Amino acid sequence: MSKMRIKKYVAESMPEALKQVKADLGANAVILNTRTLRKSSRLGLGGKGQVEVTAAIDAGAVSGKRPAKKATRPAGSPATAKKALPSKPIQRPVAVEPTVDPQWADRLSQQIKHLETTIKGGQPGSQMFLPGALAPLSEQLHKAGLAESLIQDLLEKLMLEPGEKGLKTLPPLQERAAELVSRWCTDPAPTRLGKGVRSVVALVGPAGVGKTTAAARIGAHFVELGSRVVLVAADTDRVGGLEQIRAYAAILNIPVEVVYTPEELGDLIRERKDVDLMLIDTAGAGPLDKDVHARLGELMKEAAPNEIHLTLGASTDMQQMRDVAETFAPLGINRLLLTKLDETARLGAACTVAVESKLPLSYMTNGRAVPGDLQPGDPKLLMQNLFERVDDGV
Repeated sequence: MSKMRIKKYVAESMPEALKQVKADLGANAVILNTRTLRKSSRLGLGGKGQVEVTAAIDAGAVSGKRPAKKATRPAGSPATAKKALPSKPIQRPVAVEPTVDPQWADRLSQQIKHLETTIKGGQPGSQMFLPGALAPLSEQLHKAGLAESLIQDLLEKLMLEPGEKGLKTLPPLQERAAELVSRWCTDPAPTRLGKGVRSVVALVGPAGVGKTTAAARIGAHFVELGSRVVLVAADTDRVGGLEQIRAYAAILNIPVEVVYTPEELGDLIRERKDVDLMLIDTAGAGPLDKDVHARLGELMKEAAPNEIHLTLGASTDMQQMRDVAETFAPLGINRLLLTKLDETARLGAACTVAVESKLPLSYMTNGRAVPGDLQPGDPKLLMQNLFERVDDGV
């Protein structure tokens, strides 16, 4: 029995990978599998992927060796004379060298692209490649806006490890998918206060994502637990910003301090040692607001907070979330806070950034009540909410 030679090739593109296969194994190689490998930037966001191709060929075909012929005696030797000549000449098979298809790489590349499209659910025949309830699950994940790379990883993992109930029904697969995504996320990390140790927590992020409201909700939560809390308003440029945080502070009976410069913030932190938690509400900044980012950097240097929560609205476009996370990375962000889950029907972008950023999820806000509508970070619950909304036909 002939043995198969199997190798993997990694390249920047499919045509380049196929060229490697052809050069190494020849034109008769068989493609067994293809997949996209994600690359990471500093935060694991938006990196360009590579292609991995697994190919195989008969080991004898690769070596090109022919079986060695047995040594023959001269025609006049005694051994030959004793044997009778055959009545008919022996018809031996003629070896034909394989012809090389000049369009081999292009043709194979097109076939692989068609197969990948089908597996992603883009062709009517997707049921052939996604058995059981995997096909409707794939449709839900696409509809919810989860990143394509994560969808492929989930489907491959579920195909190999579907769980105890297999691939037949959708709800167990949804539960399994939520469990897998939660494993791919960093463990959640809501704010925790140490006894006798003051914590300084800053909320940063774009304008309009609900940082002030989130700060008020977190403050109210810890006041209910008996902690001493102060709100710090460092967003003095936004029209109505001070009025909003003062209104929340009055409703929640939490003191509020206003700072205009990094130096004032540093002095305040040194003075207010009588509290358990200082919550700093900062000015909103987009990826292109370089001046605001510079001021935020000075504020964070003075404050030296224990936690810096990157605050993102769940209804924000996925690439915008990635850009914001990349831009805020130099501030030393170490938490992800997702707001306004109630304002979007598709939570795929939020789930994607929770996985890709590697930031522990601290809190999620899902409603307009202040205090209230604040939940500790839970990636599995986030995915369950994703499926509930597509199940409801949203």
